[in-house]
Amino acid sequence: MPPPAASDVTGALSGTSRARLGVVQVPPSEKLPDGIGGPALRNAAMKGDATAAYEIGVRFAEGKGVATNYDEAAKWYDRAAQAGVVPATFRLGTLYEKGLGVKKDADIARRYYTQAAERGNAKAMHNLAVLDADGGGRGANYKSAAQWFRKAADRGVADSQFNLGILYARGIGVEQNLAESYKWFSLAAAQGDADAAGKRDDVAKRLDPQSLAAAKLAIQTFSAEPQPDDAVNVAAPNGGWDSAPQASAKPAPKPVAAKRSASAAH
Repeated sequence: MPPPAASDVTGALSGTSRARLGVVQVPPSEKLPDGIGGPALRNAAMKGDATAAYEIGVRFAEGKGVATNYDEAAKWYDRAAQAGVVPATFRLGTLYEKGLGVKKDADIARRYYTQAAERGNAKAMHNLAVLDADGGGRGANYKSAAQWFRKAADRGVADSQFNLGILYARGIGVEQNLAESYKWFSLAAAQGDADAAGKRDDVAKRLDPQSLAAAKLAIQTFSAEPQPDDAVNVAAPNGGWDSAPQASAKPAPKPVAAKRSASAAH
């Protein structure tokens, strides 16, 4: 397969400042079930609030107050994503990767992951790497996978750190470097990954004392790069949507009670 364009892999990451969100377009004939949340959430979503649209998508995807409905989740995530909500773009990518509520399509998933990754979402970076390593219908591209795993690992994604350790240990997609492998396995292990701890110890046996000492120093000085706030978080009213005040005088009814691929949380 031809290598992806440089901008697909090494493009500068934006998202250092919060972007202004657009307005979601919802047909006036559309209705939301009462169980999805209180009037504040439902009215905000129907009036085009992008953050409310994202929350509606989350609740349909996770079955909060309503039966799980990936078709509806995909629709609301798409609306929020078009308005600029980065976590919605990431979650939409996961639905296309898994074929939930939409036809499974690795290329569309890749497109959404790329959009979210370029805004600074580390889980999207990780999932792009997984698609590259698995092939995603194109054939494996380990060089690209290593680059995306590195971006996500630099931002503290433990599964990316583990996978990067594997690539450096075997010299796949990168030049073999056991000191780097030890470093990334160690960082993943520090986050509770037992498999990484075992592989770290195996690699340590293959390092000379000087290389091991240098790797340990690199671990001590490592600091994960922060993700832009709007790349991982979505604003909500103080106390959450279900406690948000409603302008109407009527009282609000009570709501009804990947290989290592990143989940759709955030």
